[in-house]
Amino acid sequence: MINALDSRHDEPLFWLLIAQICWAPLPLASNRTWALGILLVFSLLLWLTAAVRYRAHWPLVIDRLKIFALPLSLLLALLCWTLLQATALPYVVIQWLSPNAAQVWQSIAPDATATLSLNAAQTQLQAALCFIYGSAFLFTVLLVRSSRRMMALAYALLFMALFQALLGGFLYSFNAQYELFTSDVLHDRMRGTFVYHNNAAAMLAMCLSIGIGLFIVQLEKNTGSPHKKWAVNLLDFILSKKMLLRLGLVILVIALVMTRSRMGNAGFFTAMLLSLALYAVFSPKGRKVIFVLLISLVLIDIWILGQWVGLDKVVDRLEATQLNKAAKADPISKAQSTLNFVQPHIEESIEERTLPLSYATRAVNDYLWTGSGAGTFYSIFPQYRPANSKGYYDHAHNDYVEILTDYGVIGASFFVLLALSSLWRIIKTIQIRQHPVARGIALGALMATLEILLHSLVDFNLQIPANALLFTVILAMGWSTAQVDKQG
Repeated sequence: MINALDSRHDEPLFWLLIAQICWAPLPLASNRTWALGILLVFSLLLWLTAAVRYRAHWPLVIDRLKIFALPLSLLLALLCWTLLQATALPYVVIQWLSPNAAQVWQSIAPDATATLSLNAAQTQLQAALCFIYGSAFLFTVLLVRSSRRMMALAYALLFMALFQALLGGFLYSFNAQYELFTSDVLHDRMRGTFVYHNNAAAMLAMCLSIGIGLFIVQLEKNTGSPHKKWAVNLLDFILSKKMLLRLGLVILVIALVMTRSRMGNAGFFTAMLLSLALYAVFSPKGRKVIFVLLISLVLIDIWILGQWVGLDKVVDRLEATQLNKAAKADPISKAQSTLNFVQPHIEESIEERTLPLSYATRAVNDYLWTGSGAGTFYSIFPQYRPANSKGYYDHAHNDYVEILTDYGVIGASFFVLLALSSLWRIIKTIQIRQHPVARGIALGALMATLEILLHSLVDFNLQIPANALLFTVILAMGWSTAQVDKQG
């Protein structure tokens, strides 16, 4: 097996992977077809470089990847399923697998070849993304074998988020407005290079989670001598590298608050509390460290600094999100008056935010098992919304429903198994391993995973390439923590 002592020959691969991850958020979160092409070029370069670097070491590479057979198999199955959706099949097969898809094809193009996807070209793009995500996961678990590389990757994610925070804060300071790649961008909130502030919040929350894991690593490596006075220990902390890391976390918390994302903030702090509580259960010796960190984050970052940069505005948005009971009783007819885009400066209600979800559930029933095709939500949604409604919805504002709509139960099951198996692996690492880097980064991966699972209830972060790629890499880091620095 490849070990940390034999890693000099694949160092270029490692930095190429980091370059891909850090590049992804820059061109509008890579949420454009041409930007997807650039990510694909990065992935192909990774494979070509690997073919050259590992030409004499393939047995060792395969032995390493066998350790991660389960998640890699699930990602491969997802890629194959997406390709199958975009593949022309006999009409009889389509009719048997998806009667509604067959009916649609029969009505619009009876003589054309039929696919399970109702928009094969868009599904092919999603297949390319599945390849990109799967490649990133594979190379992460292959390359991140040592604590040195694990820390380097974690710091790279932290610096990437800090760049977004500083850039976003600068542009927000004077409400910058411009057109970039044919998209109008208004920095009325902290959004960095993202178009949508909630997507920026998810990226910041995931990287902040990894940053907290890094901070735990530093605290556990050197907690200070118990024989020193508290003032001496405090001075040691202020003069150490931990202080710079702590300042980085403060900046990210400020940036997250400045996005004014309701679920971005609520999801992160909920995930943080749950993760730190679990970590404390499995780490009796580290409970003091967890307590100090929690008090620091809650008191300094959230309460004092949060109030300074606008936490009250996030609270106001949460309080303004009133649940209309009449609309809730009949969301399709009663909430129709709120279907159009919300007037400026008027906070959207839960019904308005989740209105696409109300209609999208019908599509789930129509394409239950095989889905309408990856990436086809915006194509099929118009037939489920009322004819007199206005506005354009390209996503369901709920990743779970959109995945079910696009991939069906068969495809969605791969997502579910990947998420559950990753959570299980990460929690077992925190419970079993004593390696400080493994435990700290596993904590960060757990926090980031829980945040995205919560945030996905009301947003579409897994549909944004930069965020989906980042989440995939963090899952891979969670799996790698179980093996980091192990020889074999």
